[in-house]
Order: sequence, then structure tokens, then C-alpha cells
Amino acid sequence: MLIVFLSLTGNVRSFVKRTEMESLEINYTNPLLEVNESFIVMVPSYDDDISETICSFINYKNNVTYLKGFVGSGNLNFDDKYCFNAKELSKIYNKPLLFTFEFSGTNEDVINFKKEVEQFAIT
Repeated sequence: MLIVFLSLTGNVRSFVKRTEMESLEINYTNPLLEVNESFIVMVPSYDDDISETICSFINYKNNVTYLKGFVGSGNLNFDDKYCFNAKELSKIYNKPLLFTFEFSGTNEDVINFKKEVEQFAIT
């Protein structure tokens, strides 16, 4: 499954790289990229602009038809704001929040994430 991600500080990019899964990085300047395969979106938690950028990507051409779910990176110190962008997008698109991790995640997080994606792909 393709991981589409946005990384501002490099935490999400680091996590994605360690998964060794196929990925596509989008950014604020050009989120309008087309995908033609199943994907999940991985986002950090910063501000509402992230959600707007991700929505622009998802709503571009037929991307929304391939969207399977969301993953969030955040800081547990932010309590209810932890991974708020991924949670918000999950509600907007009625797709599951598959996984969350703090900052760039641990090696155990990477292993658990990959297991979760494999399980999700089977069902």
C-alpha cells in the first residue's frame, strides 16, 4: 500500500523511510499529484493548513477513490490535540485512523504500523 505523506520537520519522513514501503511525499507548494493505487495518508500535527493541503491532494482528480485511511504523528504532551490533523481528516472523509505515533516513532512503532497496514489490507 502506498504511503502519501507530508513532513514539515522530518519526523514523518523519517518514520516513512524506516517502513521501507512505497511512498509519495507531497508538500504545501504542490499537493496536486495524482495517484492510481490504494493509499493511506500520514500527517504530522501542526495547524489547519496541513488539513487543507491534504484535502487538496485527496480531492484532486480521482485520488479520493483510492484513499483507505489516515495515520498521525504528534506530541503526547498536547493531550486532545495529539494527532488532531489525522483525526480531523479521518472524520471528514469517513475513513479509519489506522495508527498514531509520537514524533518520528520508535522502531517498535514502525513494526506495529506495518502489522496494522498488513491486517487492514487483508480485510
